[in-house]
Amino acid sequence: MIKIFRKTRQKFLAENKFSKYLVYAIGEIILVVIGILIALQINNWNESRKDDLQLQEYEQSLIGELRTDLARLKALDSVNSKKKKAIKNYFDYYHSENPESEVLLQEMNGLDISKRAFYTTTYTIEDLITTGNLTLFPESKRIAILKLKNVHEQYSFYESSSMQDVALYEQEIKKHFDLVLLTGLSGKEREETKSWELNPESNQLRILNNSVVESLKLFEFQSELYQVIIKETTELLELLSKNTNG
Repeated sequence: MIKIFRKTRQKFLAENKFSKYLVYAIGEIILVVIGILIALQINNWNESRKDDLQLQEYEQSLIGELRTDLARLKALDSVNSKKKKAIKNYFDYYHSENPESEVLLQEMNGLDISKRAFYTTTYTIEDLITTGNLTLFPESKRIAILKLKNVHEQYSFYESSSMQDVALYEQEIKKHFDLVLLTGLSGKEREETKSWELNPESNQLRILNNSVVESLKLFEFQSELYQVIIKETTELLELLSKNTNG
């Protein structure tokens, strides 16, 4: 094609047909410009297609992670509800007229006050922000994603602080018990800890009850935060699923 253009130009010049050469040259320039524009358009189309495919991959990954988060949140909230109910039942018996010490201790030993934290699996959000690919999403989705990330960060901070406070309080409990006796390293019992479990008014039982109360407060606090995260997670999941499906 280039050789044909060159031969045509040379022919016009050789025949001294400058006007025809000029028209031809302009036409050739126009063709070159059109070719460049078409190439740019094709390139832009390819880039747009790549962005669309990458966006779809991000959306699918995020949808899967959000569903995993929802399942974990609901499971944790269900466990917390059982823990709270058991603790409240224990204190109902504790405040009854004549609670039996052995039954009271048995009820306390049956309580589950283990602490569990929620950790999000939405690693895609972190990747989107780190790589700058969050801009692939339309504004409504970007806002929803950033809103959920902010909720995660707030939850993580508040939960971590609350669990640390409870852990420090539980460390204090050890000071009021004979760990040497409890761990079986010695059979000698100190007078101030002797038969405390049979005395509803003992200092040790009071301290343990305080610990249970602190755990109850933590579980209630976690449940409130779970509901906030569940709400934001559900809204983002519905937004992504709706647009993906239709």
